[in-house]
Formats: sequence, C-alpha cells, structure tokens
Amino acid sequence: METQPLVSIIINNYNYDRFIAEAIDSALNQTYDSVEVVVVDDGSTDTSRSIIDGYGDQVVKVFKANGGQASALNAGFAASTGEIVCILDADDIFLPQKVSEVVDLFRANSEIGWVFTESTPVKTKALVNVERTEFYKNIFVNNSSESPKLVDFRSELKKAKLPNFTPSTSNLCFRRTFLEKIFPLPECKGSSGLAICDTYLNLLAVGLGAGYVTTRNLGIFRVHENNLYSTQSFDNKRRIYAEIRIATAYWMRIRFLEFNKLSKKLFSQGLSAYLASGSNLKDCKELIEKYFANLRFHERLEVNCVTFYYLLKSRLSKPV
Repeated sequence: METQPLVSIIINNYNYDRFIAEAIDSALNQTYDSVEVVVVDDGSTDTSRSIIDGYGDQVVKVFKANGGQASALNAGFAASTGEIVCILDADDIFLPQKVSEVVDLFRANSEIGWVFTESTPVKTKALVNVERTEFYKNIFVNNSSESPKLVDFRSELKKAKLPNFTPSTSNLCFRRTFLEKIFPLPECKGSSGLAICDTYLNLLAVGLGAGYVTTRNLGIFRVHENNLYSTQSFDNKRRIYAEIRIATAYWMRIRFLEFNKLSKKLFSQGLSAYLASGSNLKDCKELIEKYFANLRFHERLEVNCVTFYYLLKSRLSKPV
C-alpha cells in the first residue's frame, strides 16, 4: 500500500435532499488528504441532484435510475478508483478523523481485507443550530480507548455461526482488491429497496477474509423519521427482515457455495419471518420458489425443519 493511498468514499443517496449536503461535506472535510468522494443519486425525485451538482468537480457524480441500494453501490464502486473504499449513507456523517484512522488500520496489517467501525446515534433535532466542529470534536474525544480487534471469523462463518458484530452500511470500509471478490452485488431491490444491502456485504466480507473491528465512533448515525428500518412497526420490520434474509441467502448460495450451510440458516430465518408476517411479497415469493428448486430432497427437509423451529420460537417470544 502506498504511503498515501487514495480512499474512495461512496455516498449512496435516494431522496435525502435535506441531508445529502452534510454527508458530502463530512466526506470532503477529512483530516486525511488523499480522498475521492463519489456521490451516487439513485433516481431521486426531490432536489438532491441540484444539490449534488452544486459541488462541481469536488465530487464524482453518478446519476442513475432508481434501482435500490445494491444498484447504487455497484455504480459507485464502478466509478471509484481508490485503493481503500469507505461507504457512507446519505443521511449519515463521517467524523473528520474517520478516514485517517481507517487507513492506519489497513497500514498496520497488509493481510486484512476490511475494517468495521462504529457510529454514534444522534437524533436530527440534536443537530439543529449546533456548531459542527465542536460537536464532532466532543464525540471524538470521548471515544472508546479500546484497541481494535483483529478478527478472523472465516471458519466459524462456514459452519453457519453468525458474528456478533453487525455494522451498518456507513461503518464498512474495504481494501479495493478484497471488495472485487464481492462486487458487483446482485441488483435485487425488493419492495424495501434493501433486499441486498449491508447484511450481504458484511457477512461475505467476514467469510472471505480477516479484518479489524473497532468500537470507536468515527461517524454519526442520524436517527430520523424516515430511517427505513429502525423507525418501522414490528410487522414492517419483520417483513423487511424476511426480505433481506431470503435475498441474502439465495444470492449467497448462487455465488458463494462454500457458505451453503450459512445460506440455509439465513433462508430458514427469513422464511419463518415471512410466514409469520403473512406477507405476500412477489419478489420474496419468487426467491423462495427458486431457492427450494435448487435444493436436494434432504436439504429441503432440513430447511423446512429449521424454518418450523424458528417459526415456533418467534411465536413463543414477544415482539420488542
């Protein structure tokens, strides 16, 4: 890795004109110098594109028709050139030191493929009329002093054991050569637009290579009324969960057969949630049919038994 490797920050945006400028500014105002900011607008119908256009040649602009998060990330990755790639949702924010700390971790170990960070949740109203420099500084100086952990979870993932660290999109950073093993992502949008999202990406990353997990908050996760998952009702959360699990399981089996055991576990979890929710989502139904069509008889029996177990477990527990 070069002394100052180029870092691409890919921002994916859909109808977040009230947030996109702050996300772009946070990417441009890094303490690390060698940064390329790629902004993908996924067919917004608000004023997002005019705001993005206002940055001129400070950013690489990608305007495309709406295709969901996976489609937007594919377009951003194709337009980027950095040796390291960091992903930022348009409603989130990077602290100024984010890229610098991430690069230091990649420099520390040439064998790792990924770095997962943390972000502190902040309600939108808490960011109104606040002096940003001081606000960001307070988050940074009060950060965890715990050292990053080198994690190699590959053998466990192949045994279908799920990691207990599940970072959201804006906490994912990768070495480009490593990310090329996973991209392009399957452009499976689903009803939520998130059928293929950070779940697919971070699970495959953990399964394909070692990396660092740090508990340091190097960004802000903005909590607002339009957070697609966190603000949903229990029933809607369950439907989105089912869609993500089923799509992740299907494409994992199609593209990475070495994770077949995990794929069946994820599919059973998703199918049980789908059945419990009483959903009739066309995309989900099609993927369920395709998944079963690819299973041998004993695998179908196994998946049905595990699905029944998860379904029974969900009915015995209370919604949270």
